Amino acid sequence: MRVDLDPAGLRAAVANPEQPAPAAAVSGGRALVWDSANTSALLTARALCRRGWTVDWIGSTVSPWRKSPFFNGEHTVISGPGDAQLQPLFARHPLDALFLHGDDHVRWMLENWDSVPRAHQHLAPPAALQTALSKEKSAELARRLGVPVLPTEVCTSVEAAVGAGTRLAPGVEMVLKGEGGAAGAAMAALHGGQRPDVETWNRVTRFAPTVLVQRRIHGPRVFMSVVYRHGVELAACAHEKAATFPHHFGPTAFGVTRHVPEVHDYACRMFEALRWHGPANIEFRQDLADGTWYFMEINPRMGASMGIQDAAGLDLAGTWAEASAGRALTPPPGDTYRDGVHYAWAVRGLALAIRRPWHLPAWGLRCVFGPNSDFAALDAPLRRRALRLALWTARHG
Repeated sequence: MRVDLDPAGLRAAVANPEQPAPAAAVSGGRALVWDSANTSALLTARALCRRGWTVDWIGSTVSPWRKSPFFNGEHTVISGPGDAQLQPLFARHPLDALFLHGDDHVRWMLENWDSVPRAHQHLAPPAALQTALSKEKSAELARRLGVPVLPTEVCTSVEAAVGAGTRLAPGVEMVLKGEGGAAGAAMAALHGGQRPDVETWNRVTRFAPTVLVQRRIHGPRVFMSVVYRHGVELAACAHEKAATFPHHFGPTAFGVTRHVPEVHDYACRMFEALRWHGPANIEFRQDLADGTWYFMEINPRMGASMGIQDAAGLDLAGTWAEASAGRALTPPPGDTYRDGVHYAWAVRGLALAIRRPWHLPAWGLRCVFGPNSDFAALDAPLRRRALRLALWTARHG
């Protein structure tokens, strides 16, 4: 497969960024967005700006998106979750709405719970956050609720993982899932019973000594992004991962919206049981052998795949902002979104086109430079930055 990255076309795309879509119903407020160095925070800010909100930004200088005009309020540069600026910032900020974009942000909230009382109104209960952060605890919850979970063994040593893989995945692949990782950073696929090398074991145990071992299944992967208010669904939108980068367990590079009733039902069971409050996303994968959708994990914050929901007609960020501010919701709650909407995340999508073009969906490259892409939310300087970052990602991913 040949991918033609026409220089003239790229120059035109960079020089003529699309204008933001017409504003939604203007309401206003002051939101705090904690950036995790992906375009999810930028797309959240864009949705809020359409509604007349002031968007304050927290993040590190690593984030290339911090200079977006959608972050139209205060900017606070931090060194990481241990930065001493965080507690005073949360103490003084109005916090009309709060958007976290990384698991480490959620962990910081839990570790500093008593010091950030004003943030509590924007967060799920601590026990729910702890369950959602843990692959083992969330899988236990799913089993209790009758949500399908693959047979799993919890291991703390290489020898135990080898034995578990031999029992659970004889003759097929097994998956090692490390606790505490996100976007596939602490996962690995090996032949069932194969001994992981030192590098692989260190990667999957980077955040915690516990590893979950399961049989690997091959089938569609669906993410459902949601907003809940005290256990009641306000919005939900599911998309299938059409392609990922940099690896099979990585974040979405290309997605397409889907309605999967079983996935919606399972997600509702879990978030209602958790009395969830706020945004989150939940992943399921289908086993092609019997059609069963299996629970994979919960991400207890804004996902890295923001944008596709808005393109499909559902403003998740705006819904949570209005709910946080105690306003009536327009349109009314529900999972009303268009099916079959394609979307591209430019940096990962272009990196995939350069590195592994045979994995690119047929519609992929056109989508990157069309309206259904995070590229459309970038101004000209950030578009140039995105192209450079895509080249770097392709080289090092």
